[in-house]
Amino acid sequence: MESEVRHFEQPYALIFEYPWPDLVNPHFDQMKEDLESWLDTDFTFLSAKTRESYKRMGLHGATARMLAIAPTYEHASACNRFMIWITTFDDYCGLCTVEEVDDIHKRIIGILKGNQPLPDAHPHDKIMAQIRDEYLAVTSPEWLETFTFFMDRYIKYGMRAEAPYKTTGTFPPRNYYMIFREYSIAMYAYEPWAELGLGFVLPKEISAHPVIQRIQALTSRIMSWQNDVYSLKKEIARKGEVINLVLIIQHEENISLEEATQKVVSIHNEDIAEFVALHKNLPDFGEWNDKVYQYVLYQGMMIQGLNTWYIKDTLRYHSSDQYAEKEYTRLNK
Repeated sequence: MESEVRHFEQPYALIFEYPWPDLVNPHFDQMKEDLESWLDTDFTFLSAKTRESYKRMGLHGATARMLAIAPTYEHASACNRFMIWITTFDDYCGLCTVEEVDDIHKRIIGILKGNQPLPDAHPHDKIMAQIRDEYLAVTSPEWLETFTFFMDRYIKYGMRAEAPYKTTGTFPPRNYYMIFREYSIAMYAYEPWAELGLGFVLPKEISAHPVIQRIQALTSRIMSWQNDVYSLKKEIARKGEVINLVLIIQHEENISLEEATQKVVSIHNEDIAEFVALHKNLPDFGEWNDKVYQYVLYQGMMIQGLNTWYIKDTLRYHSSDQYAEKEYTRLNK
């Protein structure tokens, strides 16, 4: 990957539109102040220059727009800390080997299940323990169990699947990519925010229903294709990027970038249409009907909120900067 950072005045080739409400958490400004403070106190393993880059990303805006409705500021604060954690974590571990991902998985999931980080543990481990405790302070162990389940799948089925391709600069097969991208985008770990924001946890017999699981999958898929399109210019400029559906289709079919982009847009739009159709025709969940409807609506609002963040709040995709990835050291604590 090239070392010289390039900047783009117009980072996006197109802008997606969605049918859901576009709301923002009222604590937007305080969330910005908190997140920037955490970067300078908890993330000092990153250089000052890199921390400033993360401040310019406006990640608090992603939290505020994806968690537009929440019972208290403490709910929003816990989610905000997770937002900066997972963004730096995903960047920092971008070129980890499969073996390193396995070690990370063991540590992070162990912490979420109650383990305490070792005294000399990496700061990401220690911050995850803090996030775990902050979540438990505002929600239930049942909610944390759901969050842990999705974090497990993010690392095991997402990061681990990506690792061989990212470390060798090899394009994954399109069909396989479209499976593991659903997990590696990490959006499953955000989806429990809907229950956190609405103040209830779906019963397991409802969350296990195939329609609900399909809606969860569609939420993650839509955000994946959204990201692959919006990050395209940045990833082309970095050179050697292989984790992007547009580039994979262009490579496999030997077509133009514009044609490949339109194919991804079509996949994205088909997923949106399926999501909307399922939302309009949910199964009968009895006394839970209204809450399930609100839960699915919240998932749609999260898609809309992240889209607005791309457009209004962030400079993350305005350059080819690799951010924390370039400062990675072996995570073998």
